[in-house]
Amino acid sequence: MIVTVVLEQGPNNWGAHAPDLDDVVFSTGDTREETISRFRDALRGLIQYKNEEGLPAPDVTGLEIREMVAA
Repeated sequence: MIVTVVLEQGPNNWGAHAPDLDDVVFSTGDTREETISRFRDALRGLIQYKNEEGLPAPDVTGLEIREMVAA
């Protein structure tokens, strides 16, 4: 599955989350690239945890990054 990642630039940093996932995966960073990298790490950690615990894990095949302008 392709996971949509919402990437937002705030006044002091960036944030990313995936509204399509049942689990909460969120990251922040000083730059766009750092935030995406941290999001990938968090998602990998979630999948690893679920696999180790025998829980259903999302079958992620890619990420679709959507940038939003924070209000």
